[in-house]
Amino acid sequence: MRAKMRERTLTVAQAMEIVMAVIILAAIVIRAILLVIGLAQELGEDPMSFPIDDFLSKVLLVIMGIEFVKMLMLHTYGAVIDVLLFAMARQMIVSHNGPEGTLLSVLSVALIFAIKKFLYTGESWGQKKTEHTSEPYE
Repeated sequence: MRAKMRERTLTVAQAMEIVMAVIILAAIVIRAILLVIGLAQELGEDPMSFPIDDFLSKVLLVIMGIEFVKMLMLHTYGAVIDVLLFAMARQMIVSHNGPEGTLLSVLSVALIFAIKKFLYTGESWGQKKTEHTSEPYE
């Protein structure tokens, strides 16, 4: 009975996760369409006064949303790392920190890349790392 309840709860949670991912993805698609329409309007009115910082901020936010949806669906550590990388990259581009803030941001990105290269094993959240078994030599 307890195992069935756990299984049903997990199924409901997974279904809710998929529904939320679809809702987030729909909002991202709408935001991307509005971003393109706004870009065309602003460039049509006065191309020289186009705020590139604002545009980059909005584009990176859409990209972060896409990565977030991928993280919800894939359930891998790599997807989480990708979301963190995009969030830090957006913060570095959008905010104009002083030298100390920029240095900390660069070090954070370098640390995330190091984690991805040296510590990330490619396993999912629910998987356990197992020994690689192979056939004995003939």
